[in-house]
This record gives sequence, structure tokens and C-alpha cells, in this order.
Amino acid sequence: MKQEVIASSYQLISFFLRYPTEEHRLAVVDAQRFVAEIEELSVKKPLADFLDTIADWDQDQWVEHYIEVFDFGKTSNLYMTYLKLGEQKERGLELLKLKKFYEAAGFEVTDKELPDFLPLMLEFCGEVRKEVRLELLGKHVAAIVETKNKLVKFESTYHLLLNALITLIKAEGLEVEEEALTIEEKPLSLEDVRIMQSMREQLINNQLS
Repeated sequence: MKQEVIASSYQLISFFLRYPTEEHRLAVVDAQRFVAEIEELSVKKPLADFLDTIADWDQDQWVEHYIEVFDFGKTSNLYMTYLKLGEQKERGLELLKLKKFYEAAGFEVTDKELPDFLPLMLEFCGEVRKEVRLELLGKHVAAIVETKNKLVKFESTYHLLLNALITLIKAEGLEVEEEALTIEEKPLSLEDVRIMQSMREQLINNQLS
């Protein structure tokens, strides 16, 4: 795969892993056109299947599914260090390291999203050199696989995005152990919940304005 296609694929997966808004719905057709041009079938097919599925959903159905799957640790969540460390103090250190890693690469991180939020990680991956993103992904690929496994068990359409992501990572030469260790699910911390609620309220306000 060409590097520009790989970078755009990370960006696409990042975009559609975020809380779905009207902007996402309007972007589906353009995303389908982009995916149709991907030559690597193992990346193309799960992305196309995901987009074809959500194209048939109304906005309420899409939002309801997203909340049911990702919010408050009901099935999984998109905070990669939380899966392993939960509320342990070590997680704070990992988040700080992540933020400094982003900044060292010239990537601006705001306080609106925690640095281990997978869509943010993938947005970063779409903007930096291959060796930089593989350094990041290599540290968190086990959590990505675990998240995918949980989505498969839940029979969530979002597992298709994670399938495409894992295939993309493999295509870049990173070894991936598909059978990740099962990590006991923990509820999100109050701080994580506060940030997620704030993000959602902002998105809803943007839609209404």
C-alpha cells in the first residue's frame, strides 16, 4: 500500500471511531469512494462492510449503538492504557509519556481528550512518519487486539474498523499477536467519564447550533 493511502486509512478509522454526528453521516459516501480505491483487499473489505452497514442506520440508531458499545466500560472502551492499568497511578505516568511523545513529534494535544484515546492515537498515526507511528502502535497493539476481541463478542459492527486497523498495522511490518490476553474489564474513572460527557455535550451543542 502507498504511504499516503495508509496515512489516510488511519485518519478514516480515527474519524469513524469517534462519537457519531451528522458530520460523520455526511462523510460516509466520500469515505466509501476512498475505500473503493484501496487495493489491499484485507483492509478494503472490513472498511467497506462497516460503511455499508452504517449507511443503512439512522442517526439515532448509530448513536445508540456507539453509546452501548463504548461508554462506561459496558463492553469495551477506547482508552488503551485503561484496559491494562485501570485507575492505577501508573496510568497517569503512561498518559504523561504519551502526551510528551506526541509533542516531541510536533502533534498538539488538547485537554479535551486523553492521550490514550484510540481515535486520537490514530489521528496522530495519520500525520507522522511510519517509524514514529509504529513505535506508538507497538506499545499498544495488545490493547487494540483486546478491544477488537470484545467487539467481536458483542457482535458490534465496530469490530470491522478494528479488523481493518490490525491488518493495516500488519501491512506496515509490525508483528501482531491476535490472541491477546483477556483483560478484566473495569468501569471508567470519574475523570474519564467527565471528559466523555463533556465531549458528547459539546458535539450535541454543535449539532444544535
